[in-house]
Amino acid sequence: MRFLASLFVLTSVSLAAAAPRNRSAAPGAVSFSKQIQPLFRANCVGCHNARQGQAGLALDSFARAMKGTTKGPVIVPGKSAESEMVAAISGPKPKMPPGGPLPPTDVALISAWINQGAKNDGGTAAAATERLVVNVPKVPLKVPVLPQAASLAYSKDGKELAVGLYREVQLIDVAPPHRVTRLGGCADMVHDVAFSPDGKMLAAAGGPPAQFGEIKIWDLASGRCLRTIQGHADFIYSIAWSPDSKKLASASYDKLVKIWEVATGTELKTLKDHADAVYAVAWSPKGDRIATGSADRSIKIWDAESGKRLYTVSGHADIIYSLAFNHEGTQLTSASADKTIRTWALSADKGEPVRTISAHSDAVTLVAYSPDGKFMASASLDKTARVFNAGNGATVREIPAQPEALFSAAISPDDATVAIGSYDGTVKLFKIQDGKLADTLIDLPKPAAAKKAAEKKPPPGEKPHTASAR
Repeated sequence: MRFLASLFVLTSVSLAAAAPRNRSAAPGAVSFSKQIQPLFRANCVGCHNARQGQAGLALDSFARAMKGTTKGPVIVPGKSAESEMVAAISGPKPKMPPGGPLPPTDVALISAWINQGAKNDGGTAAAATERLVVNVPKVPLKVPVLPQAASLAYSKDGKELAVGLYREVQLIDVAPPHRVTRLGGCADMVHDVAFSPDGKMLAAAGGPPAQFGEIKIWDLASGRCLRTIQGHADFIYSIAWSPDSKKLASASYDKLVKIWEVATGTELKTLKDHADAVYAVAWSPKGDRIATGSADRSIKIWDAESGKRLYTVSGHADIIYSLAFNHEGTQLTSASADKTIRTWALSADKGEPVRTISAHSDAVTLVAYSPDGKFMASASLDKTARVFNAGNGATVREIPAQPEALFSAAISPDDATVAIGSYDGTVKLFKIQDGKLADTLIDLPKPAAAKKAAEKKPPPGEKPHTASAR
């Protein structure tokens, strides 16, 4: 079984190395909460969490790690030799992580834990706080890889597409030759990007797992980073601008939602009522309400001014990954790991179901409306994207299945194209009119062998210099 050809985000830390006393005690008793879970969080959770992970692998909790992928468990308690996880991270040619192997001591620790029954010993608090910087050896890759295209956003005029990648945002001109402006300095994976409603700023959110959440804000006219905001205890999944471009809301793995003043970076409010990681946040077009979606399967509606929770909307059977208000702000649409897209009519004190769309065969990772509210796009782990009529939910266009799972989508302001971002790092534009590929903004690099072959290939019209040609 193929163990998810994804990019493990390698931070320069290994929590397993933080406590030598635990490492030496490994043959006797390996602790999941103090040794294994911190190791997963430092090296794997940035990509392999409940929202991300092709075939459904998530290592951000004991239960999800033991569940494995859609093809079955990757951990066989008591049998490390039969566990796909160990096969993937051990030599002589490690497949995971692609950026370089885990230290042998970490591989031995995971193997020992599995051989001891792969048990869960409870608490996680100690594991989340102890960290020690170590050097992770880097090994050159035989197969080129790209960081996942985790988030996309069109500029207000539709001329640029912002792409959230690993430690940077790329601003790509939609028109050929696709000039690229790189906005770097991000601490880790960029999970969300968003242009301010006034079109003057760009915000990017992410942060290293189990350390802090980070938001960077750039002035688009000058390209200058205006400020960096840190405040969550874990990385940020989603951000949303207020309609007046003066505030930002952030949703984090730490179960909290925070509201920030953009001009100063000051934290204004903390919204606390979810029982699990908060994956989605959306600000209503009128500016009066904020919606949040969580791994606890609930949607909560908040008063944006006071921060008071107004009510909870229930109906999804699994994690809620994405939220979007319709153009008028009267309805909210949600995307879930339960493979459905649901739309709710929001009143002053409750949310009533309007429709449920079951258009995907795997988790729906994103839902987004077009700027004019005419269309709605979705992306899914089933490797497809769809465009719907926002008024009645009918499918307008199905984008052909891609090689890897899709995490992001955005509809251009002129309603001509839908951009999709993939787990393999590619970013493509498809025509909404006929579903055909319009352009590729980020493509996979060619392997070294292919590059050499291309270099040797004669110019068009020139015969190859072979013996027969002479």
